[in-house]
Amino acid sequence: MPRDEFEEDDPMELVGVALPDGDPEELASSIVEEFIRMGLSDPELLGLFHNPFYAGPHTIWRSRGDEYVRGLIDRGRERWGFPRFATKE
Repeated sequence: MPRDEFEEDDPMELVGVALPDGDPEELASSIVEEFIRMGLSDPELLGLFHNPFYAGPHTIWRSRGDEYVRGLIDRGRERWGFPRFATKE
């Protein structure tokens, strides 16, 4: 637990930044892969891209559209399927 009060200019605060280079296709595929492996369903994944809170996926969806995102999800499912999780006690 932190012992000090939160500071507005905290140098350890997590900050996301856009990078000028990189492959948008690879980024989009990585996002889909990550959330497939976390167990999200296809409608949940598509909803994530529709939600402006998730700036990266939402930007991809706005620029490429539903058909593109559905294709990403389909390709991700071909590779990872539908992960199932079990709880052991």
